[in-house]
Amino acid sequence: MAKVYNPQLGREHDYPYEHRQQERDWHWGMVINTNRCINCNTCSFACKSTWTSGQGEEYMWWMNVETEPYGGYPMGWDMRLLDDLGPNETIFEAASQEEQVHGYVAQKEDWEYPALGDDQVHGEYPAAGEVVESDLENDEYHEMWQFYLPRLCNHCKNPACLAACPRKAIYKREEDGIVLLDQERCRGYRRCVRACPYHKPMYNPETGVTEKPVGCYPRIEDGNVPRCVSSCIGKTRLHGNINRGPDAPSPGGDAPGGRSPINYLVHSDEKVALPLYPQFGTQPQVFYMPPYHVPPEFLTQMFTPNTEVKNNEWPGETYEESVRIVQERVRDPSHHVLGILQLFGATTELIETYRVTENRVKGWNRQGKKVVDIPIVEEIEVREGEQWTNQP
Repeated sequence: MAKVYNPQLGREHDYPYEHRQQERDWHWGMVINTNRCINCNTCSFACKSTWTSGQGEEYMWWMNVETEPYGGYPMGWDMRLLDDLGPNETIFEAASQEEQVHGYVAQKEDWEYPALGDDQVHGEYPAAGEVVESDLENDEYHEMWQFYLPRLCNHCKNPACLAACPRKAIYKREEDGIVLLDQERCRGYRRCVRACPYHKPMYNPETGVTEKPVGCYPRIEDGNVPRCVSSCIGKTRLHGNINRGPDAPSPGGDAPGGRSPINYLVHSDEKVALPLYPQFGTQPQVFYMPPYHVPPEFLTQMFTPNTEVKNNEWPGETYEESVRIVQERVRDPSHHVLGILQLFGATTELIETYRVTENRVKGWNRQGKKVVDIPIVEEIEVREGEQWTNQP
């Protein structure tokens, strides 16, 4: 196998294909603020009604929301694979000589409970009259906690599905890095189904071929965000170009050069978003602002490589310290991050670049047209009660 450098792990590891010599200028990416998610599943139904409403697709929830720590679709998808991996071992390095990627095919019964663990909390209910308090600054967390985890295809930079396909039916689009499956080439071997650690390629028994999430590429081509982003009532998501860094030129017009808003949240010195299970080695491009009420020990095994020695460039000396720092930044965001947070759900158009000022945040699309100009803090208008009340 070839060796590729993975910045999320801070080291090289095996991968069947060599990386491009130069990164794409534009790559699909998303940031999700878990602290805003209310498990309404509007995103799930928006995605399903758009893409998987046909025969054989009944079980295909390309976008689903799980309740942590007990939910999972398919059942136990994460822990089952993590238990198979050795310390500091990716799914590519754990593969046998007969396979490119280590994985497993979830059985039919594993897909039968999409709402398993919904709203189930960790910990014991307090006794009657007992006051439950927490003091996060002094590392005191509630024993009872849960949070919602929206899950979708990560359009990884080291896609396991692509690596495993013997037919080369899976490819990354040149223009945006979206991972697609050519159904005319697919023969339904289900190697991608076995390989993807996030279980997003799904076999259709009616057609005999596999299907996988498409990143809403027709909407991306039109300059719009995916359906799960535009439909989210909690404004939990921001989508855009994860590769647009600080040296990128202006897209045109009066738009500033520099980072995209999601690149700032993920790759700047103010990092506030982390990938899901980066230890798999696939370099997922969906990033999560972690819940700040959940003990960092749990989040460390979910959102970091979770090794004893920290090798990447994230803040802190250990991965648990990285999580604590990111949690604090999410809990008490800087003015700049607070400005970017107002862009979540502010428009259905893709925001390529932005500017945060003292009072406002502005966003421009890929053509350099301004599409967002909103206050960072909404003004409050107090109306006279007698004028608006219907009370005598």
